Amino acid sequence: MASTDPFRIIAICTGNICRSPAMEAMLVADLGSDRAFSVESAGTEAMIGWPAEPAMARLLRSRHVELGHHRARQLDPELTRRNDLILTATYAHREWVTTATPAAARRTFTLAEFAEIAAGAPAGLSPRELVAWAAEHRPPRPAGRARSTRRGGAPGDIVDPYGRSDAVFEQSIAQIAPLTARVAAALRPRP
Repeated sequence: MASTDPFRIIAICTGNICRSPAMEAMLVADLGSDRAFSVESAGTEAMIGWPAEPAMARLLRSRHVELGHHRARQLDPELTRRNDLILTATYAHREWVTTATPAAARRTFTLAEFAEIAAGAPAGLSPRELVAWAAEHRPPRPAGRARSTRRGGAPGDIVDPYGRSDAVFEQSIAQIAPLTARVAAALRPRP
């Protein structure tokens, strides 16, 4: 993979101040300094210009993960077009992205969904091949998924900590951390 053409990943949640910045920062940390990857985040109802929630930033720092100078931004068609992999916090976010940009459907997964599918992929796939393989092997969406993008509570959805206690922020990070580690491991081509 040429360093001039990185594999681009975007993390999506609602406001782009809690879950998606955490997903972005953890993916960056898990991928290390590999310039073959570019990671960013945005929100479906972004609180444009806001920094990440202080509780999220504090809890990430305690894990030695830095958010940098994050400022929330709105997801738009250009962001969905230019990214090779779109990872959402919930199934409702995934639906939002694929409704707004149908051409992105084969590149859009929940974080948990992609981590699970990619774990079963054959060795030796490039990141782009892995995304295509995952799209081909995506199971049908289970019935009864939450429709709200605000409070992810369905299995596989990352809980939304916004406006809630530190314990909920910790729960959200505890959900995200193992998933980003699995995604990063899957994206690195294996022999």
